Amino acid sequence: MSLERAEGLLAGLGISTGRGGEPATSTERFADGGWYKWEVAGALDAAAVAAIDDALRRDGARLHQATNTVGTMRYLDHEIVDLVNEAAGRGIQLRMAVGPRGTYDIGGQKFAAGPVAAASAYRLRGGEQLAQGLEDVLHAVELGVRGFLVFDEGLLHVLARLRAAGELPAEVRLKASSNMGAANPAHALLLADAGADSVNLQRDLDVAMLAAVRATTAVALDLHTDNPRSTGGFVRGYDVPEFVRVAAPVYLKAGNAAQDFSDDAPTPAVVAGIVRQILLDRQLLERHFPEATASDTPEF
Repeated sequence: MSLERAEGLLAGLGISTGRGGEPATSTERFADGGWYKWEVAGALDAAAVAAIDDALRRDGARLHQATNTVGTMRYLDHEIVDLVNEAAGRGIQLRMAVGPRGTYDIGGQKFAAGPVAAASAYRLRGGEQLAQGLEDVLHAVELGVRGFLVFDEGLLHVLARLRAAGELPAEVRLKASSNMGAANPAHALLLADAGADSVNLQRDLDVAMLAAVRATTAVALDLHTDNPRSTGGFVRGYDVPEFVRVAAPVYLKAGNAAQDFSDDAPTPAVVAGIVRQILLDRQLLERHFPEATASDTPEF
């Protein structure tokens, strides 16, 4: 009886548990009516974005969003401007990670063996680092960046408030990183309420868990179709049609398994691996859920 009461209380708060029956088909879509966008994340520079998009277009696909996970603080200004211009010229949404992040500073969390320390290592440490993270965003905005990958809930809260106050452009978009650990409907809802325009969920959630998140919030979801060995090594091709069906609108984050996620731009061989993974995922999506259409209209 206590579990039913708990589920009832959650339902009263508008939070789904996802239990019982076939996961429902999502009724949410991107603004242009599309169900999904293809996204690649990594140490992407202008040349890598161009190479990936060119290769996809030769096979009738396209790159909708590029996320640079290294961050603006690790690039020269002219490199960021080149990346902004390359993405804009191709109609590709660009997001860049925000620094400085705990993995770069003198804090000891990143050296600890325990999983708790590792999970929190990307958070900003202290008020000064929070100010540095904000400055990183302000400078990137001046260079033309409008999409950001945010690793820290406090910074997300600050950026959303500044956007609402007009201190940041209204078109700035904020993506909550998977390093925030969102793995249940309430956590995803919390991040959306804090200002995230899209939320990276944990990589190992099953389809029913994803459906429960979608039943709780309309925010766009970032779902990894495959992963490097460092984050599980999952290759979830046959799940991709169900990702789209139950969780739309979704950013399908593909090509991760082909990368080691260093700070170096992907080599031609890695680019080929990224493109191949997207085409494999698209093949399964078209075969098993052909009614789903891509969202080709940039949002920012």
